[in-house]
Amino acid sequence: MRVVAAACGVITGLGDLDATWNGLLAGRLAVAPTAVAGIDHCPPLSLVPGLRGETGSAARLGELLALLAATLPPLSDDTRLLVAATKGAVDELLSPVPTVPPGQVPGLAAAIADLVGLADTGVTVSAACASGTMAIGSGASMIRSREAGAVLVVGVDLVSRFVVSGFDALKAMAGETCRPFDRKRDGLALGEGAAYVLLTSAERAGAMGLDDGIVISAKASSCDAVHITAPCREASGLIRTLRQIDSPRGGIGAINAHGTGTVFNDAMEIKAFEQVCPGVPFYSVKGAIGHCLGAAGVIEAAIAIETIKRGIIPPTVGLREPDEGAEAAVVRPRPLARPAVISCNSGFGGINAAVLFAREEK
Repeated sequence: MRVVAAACGVITGLGDLDATWNGLLAGRLAVAPTAVAGIDHCPPLSLVPGLRGETGSAARLGELLALLAATLPPLSDDTRLLVAATKGAVDELLSPVPTVPPGQVPGLAAAIADLVGLADTGVTVSAACASGTMAIGSGASMIRSREAGAVLVVGVDLVSRFVVSGFDALKAMAGETCRPFDRKRDGLALGEGAAYVLLTSAERAGAMGLDDGIVISAKASSCDAVHITAPCREASGLIRTLRQIDSPRGGIGAINAHGTGTVFNDAMEIKAFEQVCPGVPFYSVKGAIGHCLGAAGVIEAAIAIETIKRGIIPPTVGLREPDEGAEAAVVRPRPLARPAVISCNSGFGGINAAVLFAREEK
């Protein structure tokens, strides 16, 4: 069965999907130094403009999800729901007076199901920063096994004091801005955002008048379990993941990399790409919109799909001087030579996941 990405949408610091795409091509930054309570400096963050409420709050999360829900196509009654997230409205726990009595806080997936009108209360996938990619892979398996006729995969996470403090304690935050794969990179920028990808069969997508041309050709995951937070220096997990992806006829056109801008993550990815996909162009969107944690994989999947549809590889915003071995990193927009893009993410605990999107000729 051909599983397709029938529709997708994003909300990032650059805007909706069209605004995010155009911002990436123009090299625009949604990342800026931002004051955060309890942090004695201004870390680089990417916030969605127009949202009210404190960072990491349920009110802000609700507004972000409402913006995303407004971009959804009509959903069939039997649509299943998978939600990718890591911390959600975690800053609510820092409030001395909880806004909702204990025991009455609905699960995130159930709240999203209610918002978009689905009977399925959903499942939350929380696999660190690979959550979104893992959720898309799981959704594709549900379609292939006929466990579901359609699956809505939603990724969402907020910038929060809790998360910023954690990454600051790890000394993982960039000084001013994020520069993925750059020789002088010094850390990541955090971002908030939400995205969805609607998965179904090609036949059903066509009958619904949705896109039936972008296929999920393969998915893979592995865990190297080398360290709680650091990636394997030898890239063993990502190499194993990428080697499970069978290249389509004509080969891979590009890789949407995790590309956090930290020294060790980017070095690990460069090593993996050199060994498994030598010469294939790769890029990261995190220099422009920040690292959106559990939402990153779904946002980046949507960007990978747009890359195929538009035939253009977006640049790695913030990249000025590619590090040794990163000569294939995309600095300026370039044509996509082959309509197949791998989107991959890596997370704490050594987890790695990848999905291959491709346009198949009918």
